[in-house]
Amino acid sequence: MLKASVIISTRNRAALLPRLFNALATMEKVYRDDWELIMVDNGSTDTTRARFDAEIQNNRLPIVAVSAPVPGKSRALNLALKQARGDLVIFTDDDVEPEPLWLASYIEAGLSHPELNGFAGRVLPRWLGPIPAWLHTEGEFALPRGITNTRDFGNEPHILPGDIIPGGVNTALRKTALLQTGGFREDIGPGTSVPFAEDTEYMARYKNQGGLFFYVPKALLYHCNEPVRMTKDYVTHWQYEVARCQVLAFNETADKTLFGVPFYLMRQAIERMMSWTLEAGSKQRLQKKMKLCFILGKIKGHRQRRKFGQKAKTVAD
Repeated sequence: MLKASVIISTRNRAALLPRLFNALATMEKVYRDDWELIMVDNGSTDTTRARFDAEIQNNRLPIVAVSAPVPGKSRALNLALKQARGDLVIFTDDDVEPEPLWLASYIEAGLSHPELNGFAGRVLPRWLGPIPAWLHTEGEFALPRGITNTRDFGNEPHILPGDIIPGGVNTALRKTALLQTGGFREDIGPGTSVPFAEDTEYMARYKNQGGLFFYVPKALLYHCNEPVRMTKDYVTHWQYEVARCQVLAFNETADKTLFGVPFYLMRQAIERMMSWTLEAGSKQRLQKKMKLCFILGKIKGHRQRRKFGQKAKTVAD
């Protein structure tokens, strides 16, 4: 039998934990000895630890409670990796609701494909408030899937194309692959000045070593989108921050620059600024503003990169 370790880092989100624990308690076709749930309290100041203790008292889940008092999600994940005893390590977040067959589907995929080390499940959004009329999830004006928290490559299992790098919300790696890849970079991720891209940087590192990801559609979970994520200010800021963090996390460079900023980004910024300013349609205007924010975020990232320095050394055991 393949034992699984589910790793979740959380910080000051005690209100979300009952929803998560209730969903995990419905897992089907798995026994308690088949898995462990490693919950890392990453320096919370709310009632997170009390939520852990209450769930341990309920004895519904095979919880391993870990304390990482210094904020930093990557630091918390690295600490959890040292605790993990499973052959398959599954990464997810504290604001998700897995379907009952989620865990069993990962274990079955791992057993059925011993030649593969990486697995990626399906993610669909669960909106915790009314969806605004401007917020489109499909069609010409659909928001990027990172904003809506969607990963949907259909109903059939298959190897993901090489240009797709799944993030950490619903992804699994064998422990042997984790040992080869090393730890998460602790200079990026939530709790640092570069709060995005720690998971995609890690999964990209795994892929660069020749790793593949097998898509497991039955390993389905829903990502809860709170109302704060359903505003135009949020989606434009998200575009800016993701672009900025990608430059820093992946150490993006260019040959022709001015004060560290690539010439092509300056040109694109001017073009997109003019296009957005002259656009009259509300749907098109939002799309163009998001594209402008993405370029501005990249420019900010390149400027910060001069101070941030070269790609930091990864943390490895």
